Amino acid sequence: MSAASAPALRELQRWFASVTTHPQGVLEGGFNPKRSKQLERLVTPGPQLSAVERLQIYNDGYFARLVECLTDDYPALSYALGESDFAALARAYIEQHPSRSRSLNTYGKHMATFCRTRSEPWAAFASDLARLEWALVEVVHEPVSQSLAADVLSTIPAAGWQTARLLPSRGLRLLAFDYPVNLFFQAFRDEREPELPQPAPAATVVYRQGLALWRMELQPRAALLLKDLICGVPLAVAVAALETRSIDVKTREELARLLPQWLGSWVQSGFFNGVELA
Repeated sequence: MSAASAPALRELQRWFASVTTHPQGVLEGGFNPKRSKQLERLVTPGPQLSAVERLQIYNDGYFARLVECLTDDYPALSYALGESDFAALARAYIEQHPSRSRSLNTYGKHMATFCRTRSEPWAAFASDLARLEWALVEVVHEPVSQSLAADVLSTIPAAGWQTARLLPSRGLRLLAFDYPVNLFFQAFRDEREPELPQPAPAATVVYRQGLALWRMELQPRAALLLKDLICGVPLAVAVAALETRSIDVKTREELARLLPQWLGSWVQSGFFNGVELA
């Protein structure tokens, strides 16, 4: 090929990227069998492989690496669907969400939404499970922050409770689910070979203490309270709203007993890193 007819470097780079990342392979990505000789002007055939076959190695490697990345982020989802179905799901995800970054840390962030659009009967469960697993990925990449001291709440004056806002840690995620995916995830971690569960509302907190990741199941009322606190509702206002939802005296008495336990557990677990007094 003469210098005058040789493609410019940027043109060649773009062509190589499109060929090696094309979902249907090298030939569909830029060349067809009738133009294989043109390809061989750009890629030297080897002693055993043609130019097309040599390029196809890069194409196969691209998709294999991204499938591996998604499997690392979603091991429980891979188990739940089975290796074959998960691989097919991952390939479909890659086609819709091609890699656009040098880092793969956030590549799988759209998986929960992607699962929700699927027509398979497991779609809603898979979406919930993907949300849980992605929360774990997000939290592990959050910087470690200083936790609220255990005795801080006791130092807040009575008048301050009306405006006191607890500041949530960056490594905290509160998730509401239609399926008990945290129980499924734990059974998977324990190698108990769980089966796909039936729908059942659940709430789970994903949080971080030091380098360790934790998950905590919450009662519905506890989840409502924590949601308000994370959204910046003052502590006394959030508690009053929860008491208003309690329909009888017995429930309110139980709530009065549980509130200190919940708050103490959340502070001790590092859910919050500060208090804002207006």
